[in-house]
Amino acid sequence: MKIKLLSVFVLLSSVSMAQISILNADMPQANDNLRYSTTASTFDYTSTGANYTWDFSSIKVQNQDVQKYFSPLQTPYLLQFLSNASYGIPQSNQGLGPIGGVASNVYMFYKTSSAAQIIVGRGATIQSLPLGIVYAPKDTVFKYPLTFGSTYSGSFSGEQSLATLGTLKQAGTRSTTVDGWGKITTPYGTFDCIRVKSIVDETDSIIFNGFGIPLPNSKIEYTWLAKTEKYPIMEVVVNSLTSAVTSIKYKDIYRPEAYVNNANFSANKVGGKIGDTITLSNKSFGIPKTFNWTITPGTYVFAAGSSATSENPKVIFTATGKYSVKLSLTYEGAADDTLRTDYITISEPVVAKFACSNVMPAINETVYFTDSSTGNPTSWKWAITPTTGVIYLSGNIAQNIQVQFTQKGNYSVQLTATNASGNNIVKKDNYIQVWPTSIKPVEPVALAKFFPNPAKNFVSVELSQSGIAELTIYNILGQTVLHKTLENTSQNQINTEDLPRGMYVIEIKQNKQKLSERLILE
Repeated sequence: MKIKLLSVFVLLSSVSMAQISILNADMPQANDNLRYSTTASTFDYTSTGANYTWDFSSIKVQNQDVQKYFSPLQTPYLLQFLSNASYGIPQSNQGLGPIGGVASNVYMFYKTSSAAQIIVGRGATIQSLPLGIVYAPKDTVFKYPLTFGSTYSGSFSGEQSLATLGTLKQAGTRSTTVDGWGKITTPYGTFDCIRVKSIVDETDSIIFNGFGIPLPNSKIEYTWLAKTEKYPIMEVVVNSLTSAVTSIKYKDIYRPEAYVNNANFSANKVGGKIGDTITLSNKSFGIPKTFNWTITPGTYVFAAGSSATSENPKVIFTATGKYSVKLSLTYEGAADDTLRTDYITISEPVVAKFACSNVMPAINETVYFTDSSTGNPTSWKWAITPTTGVIYLSGNIAQNIQVQFTQKGNYSVQLTATNASGNNIVKKDNYIQVWPTSIKPVEPVALAKFFPNPAKNFVSVELSQSGIAELTIYNILGQTVLHKTLENTSQNQINTEDLPRGMYVIEIKQNKQKLSERLILE
């Protein structure tokens, strides 16, 4: 009796840990919808062997989605793959490098049969044209039946001309081994399984103007398969060049916590002016079924044919203010949303303006520069040239600044004022004239009138008192450039045609009184 019981126990043990064989019936078919989770947990995915136990029960779900297997009739690529593919799986969009643009609506197409699961090519939409890369030879992913010790290898390649843009080409080899069997445990459950290791050495090339630009895409795929489960119980993909894990997926049940923080988006800019077009871009995890954008307040319109339900809408804002943006998503059996309060700021265009306390200061005198810009700027940057002899007492990025000039000469002043809509620059050339203290202009008295000012080839001087007057014109360095004795109280015309254009001081001395004024020749 004991011997019989022992025999039954040994038989049950061997059955519970029996090797399995994976067939086409155990794998996905067209129109299947299979839920999977992803994880960022770290664990030993390389160890394997016969009658091995893989315990991944402690991994934590990060995100979740549903993998759909579309009939070629449900894709834009039925002309290329209707007769030679069983289903297509959506892939991420891909950049086109030097060709420019993006390959969107990307699908990987598979042919399944009792003999094998084969990748027959890829489809992508480029410049609104649905294109297909049909492999010849094709990429054999799984050769049935899959049993412990099975090995096979092969090559694949395909290319698609883009007319004047160039050519897309994909080529590589795959070497596959079923290197383990046993039991695997994940948050989804415990299963008898086999472990399949595939080494894929692939190069995607963009051939442009006769030159090939290789894009290495080599990887190692570790896949745990169980009977009738269709989707891998666990799948780990590793970049062959960097040894970095690029994805971890495992079959799972619906877990609401996996959809928290799935919704994500960005804008091409978060500030602008009325009339600017701002693009909102979906950056969410997985493949949402629907999108719904809510923007408050409602002073905006959608542009370029987009709407509140577009994945990447374009928006024109029609009033100034701060706008909050919310993206709501639905997935297969789940939903998520994210709100960014006061995310976009629309402002009036800024117009830079300023004034100063004294445009003709003496050396080392403090000059106060005051911002008077419109459009509510939020940042300022002052620049005074030449920089030699300029001391910013309060820095050069405050709204209002204080400056001392330690050398005489002409100085230009520039202010850059910025708000959310952009910036504006105003520059006043030769705005500041720093004079030696000994000839700093004094307050004018009623000795004479000078006109016109600014002047060109002459300036008229009208004396208010009788008697001889001495007229002197000084340059910026305090040097006398013209001197003349005046006797008429009526207009005296002074020829300035030969003087260089610029800033001067004109001075009248009469009856022990003196009048100095700035004179501009242009």
